[in-house]
Amino acid sequence: MKRIAITHRVDVHPAYGERRDSIDQRWTDFLLRAGLWPIFLPNHPSYIHRFLDDEKIDGILLTGGNSLIRYDGDAPERDAVERILLEWAIRNAIPVIGVCRGMQVIQDYFGVILTKIKGHVGTRHNLDIVEYGAVTDIFRSIKDVNAFHKEGTHESQAPLSVIARSKQDGIVMAIRHDNLPIFGIMWHSERENPFVQSDIEFFKEVFQVNDHLRA
Repeated sequence: MKRIAITHRVDVHPAYGERRDSIDQRWTDFLLRAGLWPIFLPNHPSYIHRFLDDEKIDGILLTGGNSLIRYDGDAPERDAVERILLEWAIRNAIPVIGVCRGMQVIQDYFGVILTKIKGHVGTRHNLDIVEYGAVTDIFRSIKDVNAFHKEGTHESQAPLSVIARSKQDGIVMAIRHDNLPIFGIMWHSERENPFVQSDIEFFKEVFQVNDHLRA
């Protein structure tokens, strides 16, 4: 199985004086269903540097939860960890999928400015696929997707291209890097019950046959 490093959200519990790393247990089920082996990473920058020096991973999953510090978030350690991971993936051409906040991490890294949006928390959206390719062919079979985000954008910029938008309002819902196996989606594949087969096929395409991806 391909080993996929997966990031955690930060939950703050003032009553206990704790900052906790947490993740939806369904991510484990989802990745195993896709034939992938999750490697869970703490929000600890020094550890992440050592981990990347010592361990072999085949891909990175940047998960949802927590706004970026730039957008009034409260988890600077997570921002730091995910930037380290993304920079390492770029240097080594390692596949990355960013989900919700994870896609925003990718956008922020490449200079895309997000704004506050409405109508994307606890709603479902039909996708308008705006380009052709291996991944977009998978997305065409998705009926609709969930949404749980307060920031978004109507535009992108190089080296990120838009794959899909919301048909309702044109908000960007999926992106890809023009030259590297880096993708972002704004919906939560792990929150679907049952899991959507097209989401599973998307993860398989990016992490297992990324050398066959077509522009």
